[in-house]
Parts: sequence; C-alpha cells; structure tokens
Amino acid sequence: MRKRFPVLIATIFVLVFMSYVFGIPKLFAKKEEYVKVNVLEIVGNTVIIGHNCTAIIAQTSPERARNIKLGIDGIIPERPTTHDTIAQILKSFNITLEKVVITRFDGTYYYAFMYLRSKNKLLKLDVMPSDGIAVAVRLHAPIYINKTLLDKEGKNICQ
Repeated sequence: MRKRFPVLIATIFVLVFMSYVFGIPKLFAKKEEYVKVNVLEIVGNTVIIGHNCTAIIAQTSPERARNIKLGIDGIIPERPTTHDTIAQILKSFNITLEKVVITRFDGTYYYAFMYLRSKNKLLKLDVMPSDGIAVAVRLHAPIYINKTLLDKEGKNICQ
C-alpha cells in the first residue's frame, strides 16, 4: 500500500493539472439551457421579452424601444435606422443572422451575443440586447434567452 500511495498522489496531481491546462472542467460543467423567445412586446419604454408566461420586463431608452418596435411592426421610416442599415448590409453580403442570445444580467446590464454566419464561418459578436433584438426582428432571426436568467429575473405575465 505504501508503494502505491505516491503513485496515486502523482496521478491525482497530473489529472488535476491537466484538467486546468486543457479545460476539462468545462466538460463537466452544467451546460446552460436556452429557450426561444416567443413573447416580445414594447410598451412605452418597456421591453417585455420571454417565453410563454415568463418574461423579463426591462426599461430602456425611448430610442431603443422605438427601434425595436419599428422592427416588430416591419416599418422602415423615411430615413432608415442603423438597425435597418445593418440588416440590409447583412442581406447584401449574404450573411445570415443565425440567432441572438441573451445570456446574463449582472445587476445593472443585460448581455447578449449575435451569431452571424457567412458560408462556413461563424462570428459571435457581443452586443447590447436592444441592438441584437432590433436587428433580429428585422431579419426574422430567432432570439433565445438563458433559462436560468429567465427563471430568476422573469415575471409571470399570464395572471
């Protein structure tokens, strides 16, 4: 037993060291779940976004709310918004907005990513959720939200 103990300790050390070097803990980490947004409304400067009867209700600026609402309603004003321009650029260059993913809330800000695809290249961009939403509604791209975030920050909107 005494001869095996140093080998056991060395083996454990090597496994722990390799797990940190090669990121093996990520393999065992709980995978985040996302749900597809099927509730999206703008009421004044309030964004209501969620899944089924649970939604995050967040305040935003009048301009951001307006840009999302215009996209939802399919309205392009006389002079296009930045989001209309971005949508047109993506279409013109055959770039697909695969999805927008709202990932987390730090107590002050919400965070999101846009996933853009051109042929076999995928680009993940850090974006403000309002910008991601405004572009996604123009391009009819799906929006997803972290289920844990929705469960924690969301409110029941069906009552």
